[in-house]
Amino acid sequence: MPQMDRRRMLMMAGFSALAAATAAPIANASPSRPAAPAGPAPVPAAPAAGAAGGFIWHDEFDGPAGSAPDPGKWAISNFRTPIRNPVGFDQPQFWGQYRDSRQNVFLDGNSNLVLRATHDGHGGYFGGLVHGLWRGGVGTTWEARIKFNCLAPGMWPAWWLSNDDPGRSGEIDLIEWYGNGTWPSGTTVHANPDGTAFETNPIGVDGGWHNWRVKWDVTGMYFWVDYADGMAPYFSVPATGIENLDEPFKEWPFNDPDYTVFPVLNLAVGGSGGGDPAAGSYPQDMLVDWVRVF
Repeated sequence: MPQMDRRRMLMMAGFSALAAATAAPIANASPSRPAAPAGPAPVPAAPAAGAAGGFIWHDEFDGPAGSAPDPGKWAISNFRTPIRNPVGFDQPQFWGQYRDSRQNVFLDGNSNLVLRATHDGHGGYFGGLVHGLWRGGVGTTWEARIKFNCLAPGMWPAWWLSNDDPGRSGEIDLIEWYGNGTWPSGTTVHANPDGTAFETNPIGVDGGWHNWRVKWDVTGMYFWVDYADGMAPYFSVPATGIENLDEPFKEWPFNDPDYTVFPVLNLAVGGSGGGDPAAGSYPQDMLVDWVRVF
């Protein structure tokens, strides 16, 4: 699925450069291969079990309207690096930038994080991306309550978990929606960085509030939307491995003892997944009520 590979390359390009400006453990490769930063920093210690309602890490996004999310928990991307030799809607004129601006990333004062897509009226399009500064490994459950007020042409919102080790990589896309009018929204697990080992499941997205959850244990990944006790997952990927499309073997880095991921929330504008940003209206918002890990 080429679009998945391309999406990963585009997103991870931003993490590489951002790593140089923050103490967060975010060192990643990109299509243009900038100078590699130092290896990942040690994983910060989790809060004590039972603290904050039993969550080992969380953010309820409480704070005054117009403020940035907690800088002790999140880093905000200030750019979106294009890929080499772009074609179609990956060309610069269709490419919205991320920016660390309270026009695009802010708290609304009602316990929500807002990622806002904007147009400056002069051909410039902007979106928002934040990534968490805490990391967790196998044996964790991740969940976010999200409202996609951005299901419009040109938009490309996602809630996902990333690993920044270029040797193993891997990515867990809890939900991703595409405004290009062609690709179905869905949930995907990538076992490598080049798009040749993944499992995906289409699932519809609407503009209401929904809780998107993944349980990650030694047996695999299990996904729910609006989880309730006893509910079966709508999608699961066993830890027996994901078949590589190009090579005769399966891949599964997720059970390695030192393998960890960090949370990412973004609303991108344009690009291959968003399509033509001029076809949309502005502003468009992705709202996040909370992110919780337990």
